[in-house]
This record gives sequence, structure tokens and C-alpha cells, in this order.
Amino acid sequence: MPLDLLSVEKPARYMGGEMGSVVKPTADLRIALAFPDLYEVGMSHLGLRILYQILNNQDGIAAERVYTPWPDMAAQMAAEQAPLTTLETATPLAETDIIGFTLQYELSCTNILTMLRQAAIPVRAEDRAQGWPLIIGGGPGAYNPEPLAPFFDAFLLGDGEEAVIEIAQHVRDWKEAGSSNKQELLEQLATIPGVYVPSFFNVVYHDDGRVAAVQPLKPGYTTVRRRFLPDIEAADFPDSPIIPFLKTIHDRVAIEVARGCTRGCRFCQAGYIYRPLRERSPQRINELIETSLKNTGYEEISLLSLSTGDYSCIAPLLQELMARHAQGRVAVSLPSLRVGTLTPELIDEIRKVRKTGFTLAPEAGSERMRRVINKGISEQDLLDGAYNIFAAGWRLIKLYFMMGLPTETRDDLQAIPELARQVKNQARRSGGQGEVNVAVSTFVPKPHTPFQWQRQLSLEETRDRQRFLKDEMRRRKLNFKYQDAELSFMEGVLARGDRRLADVLERVVELGACFDGWNEHFSLQRWLQAFSECDIDPNWYLRERDQNELLPWDHLDAGIDKAFLLKELNRAHGEAATPDCRFGACSNCGVCDFKTVANRVVQPPTFGAARELPAAPGEITQRRLRMRFSKTGRIRYLSHLELINLFTRAVQRAGVPILYSQGFHPHPRFSFATATSVGVESQAEYLDLFVGDIGADEALQRLNQVLPAGMSILEATEVDLKAPSLSPLIEATRYRVTLPDCDPETLRNQCVQFMAQSSWVLVRAKKGQQQTIDLRKETRELSANGHSLEFTIGRGKASELTAAITGLTPDALKTVHIEKTSVVFVAY
Repeated sequence: MPLDLLSVEKPARYMGGEMGSVVKPTADLRIALAFPDLYEVGMSHLGLRILYQILNNQDGIAAERVYTPWPDMAAQMAAEQAPLTTLETATPLAETDIIGFTLQYELSCTNILTMLRQAAIPVRAEDRAQGWPLIIGGGPGAYNPEPLAPFFDAFLLGDGEEAVIEIAQHVRDWKEAGSSNKQELLEQLATIPGVYVPSFFNVVYHDDGRVAAVQPLKPGYTTVRRRFLPDIEAADFPDSPIIPFLKTIHDRVAIEVARGCTRGCRFCQAGYIYRPLRERSPQRINELIETSLKNTGYEEISLLSLSTGDYSCIAPLLQELMARHAQGRVAVSLPSLRVGTLTPELIDEIRKVRKTGFTLAPEAGSERMRRVINKGISEQDLLDGAYNIFAAGWRLIKLYFMMGLPTETRDDLQAIPELARQVKNQARRSGGQGEVNVAVSTFVPKPHTPFQWQRQLSLEETRDRQRFLKDEMRRRKLNFKYQDAELSFMEGVLARGDRRLADVLERVVELGACFDGWNEHFSLQRWLQAFSECDIDPNWYLRERDQNELLPWDHLDAGIDKAFLLKELNRAHGEAATPDCRFGACSNCGVCDFKTVANRVVQPPTFGAARELPAAPGEITQRRLRMRFSKTGRIRYLSHLELINLFTRAVQRAGVPILYSQGFHPHPRFSFATATSVGVESQAEYLDLFVGDIGADEALQRLNQVLPAGMSILEATEVDLKAPSLSPLIEATRYRVTLPDCDPETLRNQCVQFMAQSSWVLVRAKKGQQQTIDLRKETRELSANGHSLEFTIGRGKASELTAAITGLTPDALKTVHIEKTSVVFVAY
């Protein structure tokens, strides 16, 4: 029995079929790219988009997507004993060749094991012989994957653009050779730079739990050094990404302008594991953006890097992007701006279309703490930046801090609300009003950073400091958010954990853990039960580590010399700065060989002086096009809001000159008729488009070229600009309802009996109030034709009338096919 998408919160999470998705019914190698979180989160992840395109560009290789089902869908899958499948071809995960998990966040580890269980795949690598998919992990979590090591066949450390093809080719060759020796395949994979096979290492522990030795079991395979992509300029990058039907976390064109960072913030794992700095040229960025906007219809560009403001050509690049796209109302966001790079010129460019928001990350409240972490910005830098933002018209700034950093005192903690209040004061100084939202997270020491040896706050210490900050923020009338102390506690345990935690992970999933990164699903008690049953003290993992101690990840080489990290730790305690090596002397971190691997900084662009924005048009042609369209197949599961989102993208991709509303946030001007219920197919959906100089026939043809399967514009006509809107014009709607299990004679009698009644009142609850509808009086026509009902109804849903006629329950109606065939308009 197929799964019932009408019974889940957002069917679009499980539909597939989005524009830009790649379907290969046959392939030599089928790879499931698995993101262990919700669809909306995973679809926003750039790394997964990159790998999806690279793999699907290869002949014979099919890369498909899979995400963690939300509990409502997971419960239905369990009840129906339905396995977890890919979105593209509904292939059960157990029938794929490789499952590649993206390891982004420590607390998603329970989702990984849950997905394997949902796919009926043994979770332990030792229980998967030949015939099971190869389970591989990558991403930042692969730099200490030890808690997950017993569940994975291999991990990839570092950049994946080249390595993923090599891994796929080895598996394909092994598969085509007909080998049944999985050990032989793992031996081959271990020869690929950056690939870590955990079963080739044995871990020995001291009696007190510290790692005594990590013993290589394969000659010559003693450490694994991360994979480097020397130059991102020529690397494959998705310029025709998948366009989700529903709103995702980052619903925009995302372009990676640079990879790596040379600032050297001592708490920041990404700043170390993504070294060296590699910038993409502004010319190439422009090309990618031009193509991506055309292929997606997005109206926002996000320039991504660890510190976008540090990009060498950020000012001329922004000026060029504004010159090219501002008239088309395409906004630019820079989500990772460093305070010291926030110039009035940058702010002025960003605000030309619409204000996309500002988040500033001082990280610490006091100058002393910022010296400890090597942040390299002053209080005055932050205040000047805030003043410029408020002066440019913004009314909200978000500030991000950490608490619990090494050597932090109560004075350092007190400095956080004091600095935030000073930032808020800059709004008044600029002559306006402004708000400041303050977010404070708990510092978690991460592997491969100078602070990897430091202790983490205990649960009670975290809660005490959060209470203190909450009171201080309230006194200063600041909005305050903080991460749940229990989540930070578990993140810290897993971040520096070892293989002994695998037993805990397996047990906590058996107890029901999933979506632990979501507050409403996290249960510390469940974790503590698992720790107790496995005889492990989680607090032990938060302790300070001795500098001579063997760390669980020491056999994994991120490219940074351990001696350099220790030196940085000592400099932190001495509050000494380490200069940015892009501008100063080399800090001898160990990453660069200065031949293949080195900082790559782009030269100033050659696209010349920034063009002036085109003058706003004067009198323009305005037309109103009325369109009838169909929604069938999987598209019937889209909600009304998701249809709006789909058309917003489609008119842009089709090049239809849509007109926009006025105001602070202009929107495309189109309006739909009354919304059809989710799950109902339709041949009679209507919308009005307000456009520039384009005819109805041309608009129809353009839109049909870009709309997904299951949606088609059936007719388009031009109507008067002042014509009444659609919804009041609809007098009634015609439906056809097919009931495959009914008796035709019984169905005819039920129709006669229903029409013989003088009334049939339905009472429904809506927004806390009761609403009554007389379905009999709303029914204009009703007939039975074999297994189908055909009727015309004014108010009321087709499913409600069907239930009234047949007596079927809501559950029984789930198998019923409902189609909207036409509408009856009033004359005007």
C-alpha cells in the first residue's frame, strides 16, 4: 500500500519531482546522498548540491537524495513496514550501492542510525557483508568520527569534489568485477587520499578511559591526511540546482566565493579544517550567478564563505552585481560578514534592493576575551558598524556571542549585555529607533583547534551563566536567546568522543532518540539512561585534556601541525595575537606546501567600472492575464502557499515581465482563485498575472517550458485591468470523485437519498469557532456514473460532500481519487 502523503505535515518533503532534479532509471552505480535532518535543512546545504551535480554529470552514475522523515512520516512507514527510499526513483536505500551521509552536526548522529534502521540495513559495519550498500560519511563531522566509526565503512576527510569520483569509480570497478570480498574493496578505498577506513585501526584504552593507542592494522596506513582541492576556480559548481516546492532554510541562489579562512579565531573549527584560503574569481562568480538566476528564478543571491567581507574583491563584486541585477529586484545577502570588514560602501550596496538582514558576531563581550580567541576586532569596530547599519535604515541587528570560552570571568560575561546595549544605543545616535537581538551559545571545544584540550562548562555552570545573562538582558531591554544547556552538553560529549560512545548511540536510538538537534524531540533523560546502561560517564568527555594525552582523532590529519595548535593555545592564555597570514608573515600552521596547496587570492576584476543602474522606466505597459492551469500527479499535494512559491520562481525562469507591488518588500503581482484542497487533482485552477508587455499566448508557452511535470497552463486570456478579482466570481465548482471499492448500484441509491433530503448540515470547527454549511442546499447537481460521483457544489469541500453521500469515514476517503473538473463563474 502506498504511503499516504495527505496524513503528513508537509507532503512536499517526500514528493520528489522538483525542477532541476535528475532521474536516471538505469545506472551502473546508484548513490544515495543522505542528509540526516529534515528536507528543508538538507536542501539548503551547498555541499550536497555540489556532489549531486558532480556525480550526476558522470555517465552511468545516478546520485539521488534522501532525508530523515519527520516523526509523522516515520510512524506511517513503520506501520506499513515501508522502507526508506530515495526521492528521485523511490529506490529502497538497501538497494543502492553507496549511501553517503553528510556529517554536519554532532546531534544528528541519532538520525543516521535511525535512517539505517528505517532502511532495514544493519547499523554495524561488521554486520554488513557483501550485498549491503557501502556506508560513507563526509563533512566537518568526519574530522572526529570516532563515536560513529563502528557504523561506517569509510569516511572522507576534506574536499570532496575530486575524491567522490574516485570513490565511485573504485566501487563501480569492484562491482563490475563481480567481487564478493568487501575487505578487498576497503583496501582499495584506503589508497585514495583522504579516505579513512576505521576498521583498519584498533583503539586501546587505559583503565581510566583515556586512549592508550590507536593501532594501525594495515601496513603503511598509520594516519589519514585530509583531501585538498587546490583551486576552486575550475571546480564544478551547481548553476542549475534543484528548486524545492516548499520554502527551505536558505531559499536563494548560493554562491561560494571563497573556501577557507586565514583569520585564525582559536575556537573556530571551520577556520582550521578548511585552510588554506581559496578564492573564486569575481568573473566566474558573475557567470555562475547569471546562469543560476536564469535557471532558478530566485530573487536573492547569497555570497558564501567563512567571512564574506574578507573576500578580496567584495566591493567591486557587489557593485557589479547591483548594476546587473538591482533593476530586476534581485537582492544580495552576505551572511558571514566580519565586523571589521563592514564598510559604509558595502552597506550602501546591500540596501539598494532590499534589506536582507544583518548578523554580527563579536563572539565575546570584552576586549580581553577577544584577544584570547584572536578575534581581531575592537569594540569601536563593532559600534561603528552598528551605527552605519542603523543609519542606512535597518531597524534590527542580531548579535552572536559565546559564553564559557577559556579563561572567561564574570566580568567578561557581564561585558556581553553591556556591549549589546551600546550597540542598541547606536540606533538613537543615528537618529532613529532600533532593536538588538542577542544570541549566546555555549562554547564547545572542537577537535583540530587550539582549544581542543580545554574543558567545557558543566550543565549547572551553563545554566547559572544563562540565568545571569537573562536577568542582565532583561534589565537592558534586550531580546535574548540562548541554546538549550542540555543540547550543548551532548554536543560537547560527542564532539570529543571516542568509539566507546557507539554503544551509547545504538542504545539511545533503540530508546527512541531521533531529531536530537530539535529541542522538542531531545530528551536528556533518554541519553542518561543509555549512558548508565553502557556504564559510561558523559561528564568525563567535557574535562580538560592533558597536552601530552593521545586524543581519539590524533591519527586523522587535518593538515594543521599539532605543535602549532599548542603554540596557539599558549598564545591564547597570554592574550597574544596571531596575524592573518594573508597579510602578514606565514604562521607555519603546516597546511601549505606552497606549490599545490597554498592561499589563492584573486586579482581585482576586469569587468571595468561599475555600470550605473538603469533608470526606472516611465510609463510601462500593464496587462492582466487570466490563466487556467492543471495540477495533477504529485503536484496535487502542494499547499496553496507552495503553489505561490512555485509560480514566483516560474515567472522569473520563464522571463515573463511580471509587475511588482509597491512598498518595503515588493512582491510579484499575481492572485489565485480560491485554494483547492491538498490532494485534489484539478483541471480548473485559475490565477491572474499582472505583467508588462507580453501577450497571453507567449506567456502561456514560456511558463509551460519551465513548469514541473503535473502542472500545465491550459489556457490564457487577457482581461481588463479593472476586472473583478477571481474568488468572488466563482459561483460553484464541479468535481469527479472515483470510489474504486463501491458498488455502482448502491452509489446511485445513495445519490437519490441525499438529493431527497431537505437539508444536510455540516458543522466544522475553524479557528476556534463553529461554522455550519448546508451541503444539500449547496449541491447544484449530483449523479453517479459507475464507480464515480459527479457533482457541482457551491460552498464546501468535495471530500465533505462525498462523506455525506456515502457515509465513508475520513480514513476510508484517503483512497478516493478527487478531481476538480471545472468552475462556474458568475457573469460580470
